[in-house]
Formats: sequence, structure tokens, C-alpha cells
Amino acid sequence: MSTGERRNNPIMCGILGGISIEPLAELNDPGRLDRAIDCIAHRGPDDRGRMIAPDRRAFFGHRRLSIIDLAGGHQPISNETDQIKIVYNGEIYNYRALRQSLLDRGHRFRTHSDGETALHLYEEDPRRFVEHLSGMFAIAILDGDRLTLARDRNGIKPLYYYFDGRKLIFASELKAIRAMLPGKPNICRPALREYLRWKYVPAPMTIFEGIYKLPPGHLLIAKRNATAGKLDVVTEPYWQLDYSGDKLTDEREAIDLLDAKLRAAVESHMESDVEVGALLSGGVDSSLVVALASIVSGKRIKTFSVGFEEAGFDQLPFARTLAQKFDTEHFEEHVSLDPMHAVELLVRQFDEPFADSSALACFRVCQVAAKHVKVALTGDGGDETFAGYGRYQEVLDSVSESGRLRRLRNRAVVASSGAIFSPEAKFLKRFRNASHTPLRQHEEHQVLCSPWLMNRLLTDAYRARPDDADIFDIHRRVGVERGWPPVETAQYVDLRMYLPDDILTKVDRTSMACSLECRVPLLDHSITEFAASLSTGLKICGDVRKYLLKKVAERYVPHELLYRPKMGFRIPIRRWLKRGLLDQTADLLTGGALVTHGIFDPRGVQWMLRAQRLPWIDFGSQLWAILFLEQWARTSL
Repeated sequence: MSTGERRNNPIMCGILGGISIEPLAELNDPGRLDRAIDCIAHRGPDDRGRMIAPDRRAFFGHRRLSIIDLAGGHQPISNETDQIKIVYNGEIYNYRALRQSLLDRGHRFRTHSDGETALHLYEEDPRRFVEHLSGMFAIAILDGDRLTLARDRNGIKPLYYYFDGRKLIFASELKAIRAMLPGKPNICRPALREYLRWKYVPAPMTIFEGIYKLPPGHLLIAKRNATAGKLDVVTEPYWQLDYSGDKLTDEREAIDLLDAKLRAAVESHMESDVEVGALLSGGVDSSLVVALASIVSGKRIKTFSVGFEEAGFDQLPFARTLAQKFDTEHFEEHVSLDPMHAVELLVRQFDEPFADSSALACFRVCQVAAKHVKVALTGDGGDETFAGYGRYQEVLDSVSESGRLRRLRNRAVVASSGAIFSPEAKFLKRFRNASHTPLRQHEEHQVLCSPWLMNRLLTDAYRARPDDADIFDIHRRVGVERGWPPVETAQYVDLRMYLPDDILTKVDRTSMACSLECRVPLLDHSITEFAASLSTGLKICGDVRKYLLKKVAERYVPHELLYRPKMGFRIPIRRWLKRGLLDQTADLLTGGALVTHGIFDPRGVQWMLRAQRLPWIDFGSQLWAILFLEQWARTSL
């Protein structure tokens, strides 16, 4: 293959950098930057790069997971005049056409990597360059006194930043930022409460004061203001889903259009100079992705699955069925987990509290895949994009006249039973949630700890404040104020919070911990934009959720895999926390870091542990979240 014929060079990696109004004291220690770069070596074990500006007011660091062209893909990369530099993490799928167009306009490239196209697009339009990019990415461009950060539309790749008014430090993971700071940052108390509410910390917050997540589809521009002696920093969206406008209602037309778009997205995500495999759970989304990948690649692909021996949690037979149909080279493992060891491992990878227990299963399947491939496709994003969750069905049903009558009945049950039973009794929580308005029901389905429970657990210093921002409601109001249908408003909220801050965070951290690049073709922005143009009836038809996606999948996937009950990628945490794990958790939490640091009231913790032993209460998910928080506090506070 000649130099001009080289194919795409995927760059899954870790990035780090900063800009300051004055020389950075953090750079006085010559080893500090190297240590910060190397603490994210798992994101890119094959290469490292660094750059410190002569005036020490800016720096870049980079770790790279190389696929081909190691020397050519070394970062940072400079433009033709060496005046503008870039570090980036991700994959730009339309880079070929962009590169050729830029060459035709006189640009000269130093590498054959896809991300360099962003640098030359920036030269032409520093504000709108990112709008031309299709893919998953976190980008940083240094241009004299100006630093520009960009995160992909759906938040597939992470980007954090610290800002104190005079300097800004960014990185792919929190641990790299913390390695550049002189001391431990303070815990962000509103973020702690948001974690207990959702089981993750939603953007733009992080668990630390002064450190933030750049939201999906956003730019950040930091510019030195010498006159005022500070950095001027602005963040702004460059892309947002819109459910307004005319809706596509013709089913046959919609099926054909979606089929073509899915094929194109999967084909673009398959392009690589190394073998591309796929994670296969046996659910609708991963099965469809594997089917299309097998077809468009025209060759046998590798697929990877894990299962659990407990009844109701093993999907290996379903994954095996799909693998056999498409003759994939299938690898599967039954895994056993030591929960206490697993949570310690996850704390090191996630840097901040994160209580989605399916991260354990995701980490294990990534471990299996990483033994055989460097790149794997996943089916993530289908439920949020095409309305696959039961909570969307309940929103739709609740809008009807019968739904309004049920709400009145459920309110009566709550009113008559609330004085007798604990607010956390399982049956009472179900009735209470079903008594709310449709969009409030959507919210309550995802709430981990109720305000009542949080107030019982937290000390006065950490309890909710009247000025706490309601991030969920901020996103929800977008749909309400624009008059979007309730289901689409619920989807929008999930695409802004749950998808990037839970699902995609889980996939990124667990895959990168294994030095595995995961790609999510169902979140190509051409797919999410198309799904936003569909009528609700093409997403939920009768009692069939994700209707249109399943109609496309019927062309490729066995019927029995498409219309079986949804299982999700779960592990039996709740069962464990009704059994032996509860005693281990009690030993760990009693007098643990959360209590000694004055965050949790020991009386609230003891009450919760006693209540978990009652048959009508299930705090399994909440206790897992607290167990993770406890382990995090022991290493971070």
C-alpha cells in the first residue's frame, strides 16, 4: 500500500493540556506533566507525546493507542506554519472526503491520521469547523492566546476541565487533571446529591469543585485577557437535537430510509487497518449491529459475549443464536465476580462515583474482546434514540384518558397508605410513581434515592439547598417549552443526561481500561437526527417499543431475538445485597469514610442496613451506590 493509499488511522487515546494567563507553576516540576500523562496510559499504551510552550503558559500531553503509522500519528500535530497545534481523541468517519477537499484548497498534511482534518478545518473557520466532522471525538486546538475544546455531538468521548479564572486544564479523565493540581480539590456537595439522585454525576458537574464536564455537542473557547489579567472562557452548543417540524409517518418509507442509514453508519464504523469485532449481548441493538457488520464487511467477524449463571441474567443462548446465524467467530465466557474486588477496580477507572452496576459486565466483556481485537462495535444508543425503554411506554400510556384515571386512583392509594408504611416500601413507591404526571413519571423511574431517603442518610451540611440546580428539569423544559410530544421530550432528556453520563461513560471507561476502542454506530448523528424526525407512532406502536428499529431488524435478525422480553446488560446486584454481600457492606459502611468525613449520618446508614433485611424493602441499587461512594471516599478524600 503506497503512502497516498493509507487507510484510516484510528486514534483512541488520552489527551491532556492547559492554558494560563501566566507561566504555569505546575510545570516547574519537570516530572509532573509526565506523571499526569502516564496516569492515563491505559487509554493509549503505545505512544506518548508532550509539548510545553516556550513561555510555559500552555502545554499539551498525549497517550496513544496505535493502529498503524505510529510515527505519522504522533501528537501533538502542528499546522503548516507550526502556529496552531492539536491533540485529539476519537475517530472522524468522514475524514477522507474532508481531507481531499482540504488538499484541493491548498492545505498540506503532516500525517495520514483522521483527526488532522479538524486542525485544517479550524484554520478556515475557528468557530464552525466542528460542524463538518462526523464521528466521536474530544479535540483541543491551541492557537496563540486561544484554546478551543470540542466534544462530539452525543458525548461518546469524554472531556473534563478545571478552571479557576486564571488557568484552565483539560483531560480525558479526572485523574490526569488531579495529577496537575497542587492539592486535593474539594468535594462538590451539589454533585454528591446529584449522584445519589441518579447514580452518576450529570454534566456539567463533576464530584469536585472547580472541575467540569464539557457537555456533548459543545465548544469551549478560552482566551487570554491580558488587560483584565484573566482567562475569558465561554461554552456554547454547536449542535442540538430538534424534535420540531414535520414528522415522517410512512412506515415503508421510514423502514427503507433507516435501513440505508444504518448500513452506511455501520460500514463507516467498520473502516480500520486492524480487525474490527463486536460486543454481542443478544439484545436487539447489538444483534442488528453484528448482522449489518457481517453483511457490509463481507467477511467473518469476531463477536464477544459474557454471561452469568444466575437465572434471569444469562443472555448467552441468545447471543449464540445470532452468532451462529451469521457464522461469526464467537467468544463467550461465563464470569464469576467478587463484588468487593470489582468495586475497588471500578473506582480506580471512573475517578468519581458511578453506580451503574452493569459496568462490571461491560468491563468483563471488554476484557474478553481485548484479547483478540483492538476495535469493537457496540449496540449502545438504540433504546434512547428509538424509544426502547419501558418508561417511554408508560409516558405514552399516561397521556391517555385511562392514564389520567389511573393517576387519580394511585394518589388515593398513596394517601391512604402513607401513614402506615415507610415511604420506601416497594409497593408504595410503585403507586406513588404511577400517580405523577407523565414526564414526572419518567423522572421518578430513574431516581435512585428519593429526597426523603437522602435527608435520612446525609448530615445537615450535605443536605439539599434551595438554590440547587435541577439539571433534569433544565433539559425537560427544553421539550416542554418547544411543544414536543411527551415521549420525545423524555428521549431528549435521556440523550442529554443518562446516555452520555451513564451509558457512554460506562463504555468509555471500561473499554479504555482494557485498551480497547469501542465504536457506537447507532449514535452516528445521522441516525439520531433521523430518529428525531419520526412520529411517536413509528417508535412505539401498540405495546411494541423501538418499533421501527425492530422492523428493520426483521430483515436480518431472527424473530425470537427481537420480540422477547427486554433483559438489559445486568448483573444480580440486588440479589447479592439480600444475601452475603449485605453483611460485607454493613461492615464496610459502619464507621467508614462517609461517616468519618461527616457526609453520612451513621443513624441513617444503620437504619438503611436494617431495612434491607425486610422483605418489603429493596435498597439493593442504593446500597451498591453507597458502597461505590464509600470506596471512592476512602481513596479520594
